[in-house]
Amino acid sequence: MPIDEFIINIYLMVEQYYKIVVTKPLRGAGYAPKLSDPEIICMELWNWSVNF
Repeated sequence: MPIDEFIINIYLMVEQYYKIVVTKPLRGAGYAPKLSDPEIICMELWNWSVNF
């Protein structure tokens, strides 16, 4: 599987499960985040898989 498809698949899975697990917002105040929580989780999983 090409790398770009792998990253997209990771993101779609994270986004799907994130909607199920997180029922209320994690952030309430402060500046608007530049990245969403699923995007950050996807980057962390990608980093973990590359270094594995």
